[in-house]
Amino acid sequence: MLRPTRRTLLGALAAPALLRPGTARAAFPDRVVTLVNGFAAGGSSDIAARIAAPRLSQALGQTVVVENRPGAGGALALAWVRRQAPDGHTVIIADPSSLVIAPMVQPDTVTYRPTEDFTPLTIWGTTPMVLVVAADHPARDVAGLVAWIRAQQGRASYASSGIGSTPQLAAELFLQRAGGDPAVTHVPYRGGGQMLEAVMKNECGFGFSVLSSAAGHIRGNTLRALAVSGPERAAAFPAVPTMAQSGFPDFDLITWYMLLGPPGMSPEVQAAWSAAMATTLADAPTKERLIQSGLDPAAPSPPSAAAAYLARETASYGAIISAAGARLRG
Repeated sequence: MLRPTRRTLLGALAAPALLRPGTARAAFPDRVVTLVNGFAAGGSSDIAARIAAPRLSQALGQTVVVENRPGAGGALALAWVRRQAPDGHTVIIADPSSLVIAPMVQPDTVTYRPTEDFTPLTIWGTTPMVLVVAADHPARDVAGLVAWIRAQQGRASYASSGIGSTPQLAAELFLQRAGGDPAVTHVPYRGGGQMLEAVMKNECGFGFSVLSSAAGHIRGNTLRALAVSGPERAAAFPAVPTMAQSGFPDFDLITWYMLLGPPGMSPEVQAAWSAAMATTLADAPTKERLIQSGLDPAAPSPPSAAAAYLARETASYGAIISAAGARLRG
C-alpha cells in the first residue's frame, strides 16, 4: 500500500481529551488573528480556511482573517510564517506539497525543515486526490484515459499545481502504474486553480487535484471526475470510483491539512489553538460545509499528535519520492 489509511491513523492519534476553549485566554488572543494560506484564492486550503474562519473567530473570541500569500507552491508563506512572533496571532494551514515535499525536491531553494521549524497545532482534515479531465474529453473512465494517452504517441500532457506538488506525485505514480510513459509532458502551474482551468480548456489532457478544489467544477460539469485516490469513495461524490476500483490496486494517496505556527509557541497558546480547532471542527454546519467541499474533517488532535503525524508523513513521503524518481525535481 502506498500510504497508511488516513482515517485509521487520524483516529488513532486523536486525543481522549483536550483543554477547554479559553485556556490562556488572558494572554491569547488579544488582537486580530491571521490565518495564512500559501496558495491563491479558490484553492483547497483557501476553501477550508474560509469555511472555518467564522467559527474559529467565535471560538477564539477575536476576528480570524484569512490572508493569501501565494508563491513557490506555498513555500514562501511557510518561510514567512516561520519568521513571525510565536505568540499565536499568526498561523498557517499547510499541506504535504508545501510543508513536506517541497524541502525534499527543492532543497536548494526551500530550506525550512518540516519537523523542526514549525509548531504543529492540530490536524485539520484530509481529502483524496481526484483524477479529472475536461467535460468533453473522450475518456469516460481511467481505462479510457490510459488508452487515450497511448493513442497520443507522446503528445499527451498533464497539469499540476507545481513541481514537486502532491498532484504531480499522484500523476507520476499513475503513469508508472499504467506502464510508464516518459513522453507524457508535465506542465506545472502556479496553484490548483490555474491547473484546473488548464484541464477544463483541454490545454492539458488530465490532472490530479485535491477533491476540495475540484468539487465545484465537477458539480458544475466543467470537469469530469474519473476516480478518487483514497481507499474509499468520497462521501461528497459516491458515484466516482476509487483508483483501486479502476484497476490500480493500493493507490492510496490522500492529502491532509495541518494548522501550524512559528517555532517556539508556548504550551498555553498551543492548547488554545487546539481547543479552538476542536470546537470549530465539531460545529455541525461548519463540518457539513467542509465535507461538501470534499474535505474529511479530522478528529480532535492535540499538538503532540499533530507533531507525531507530521513526523510519520515526512518519513512516508520521503520513501515515495525516492521511488518516484527525478521527474519530481523538474
